[in-house]
Amino acid sequence: MAGMSNTCSVKGGMIRVNCSRCNKTRYVPVSPGTRKKVVRCGCGMSGTYNINYRSHTREATSARALAVLSNAREAIIRLCDTSEYGVGFLVAKDSASLLRKGQEIRIKFRGGSGSVAQRKILIRSVVGNRIGAQYA
Repeated sequence: MAGMSNTCSVKGGMIRVNCSRCNKTRYVPVSPGTRKKVVRCGCGMSGTYNINYRSHTREATSARALAVLSNAREAIIRLCDTSEYGVGFLVAKDSASLLRKGQEIRIKFRGGSGSVAQRKILIRSVVGNRIGAQYA
């Protein structure tokens, strides 16, 4: 339960917290949808925890890519994070209005070996110009 903000993953509706003062570890229940939680230890120390609901870890990245929409229109995107199951990216504000939750599009990007990769993705979340998608 450090004085600074930590990130904890939710497992079974609980997060594991550890007090930096007395080293006591305990499990604290978290309501669905909670993004931050302040937890106070019995010794008086409190800490703020950022709550992570992702079941698979994502790796931060910053790379240019191209999104091919269903009407064959292309939009330049910026990849933000990737995992083996999905991708998060940013689009220009004018292109963000063309993307909807549940829509299937393709993205083209350069892989680690330098070759051009193309993946079909299914959009899972749209928040402003930030898009979260799952590989189809």
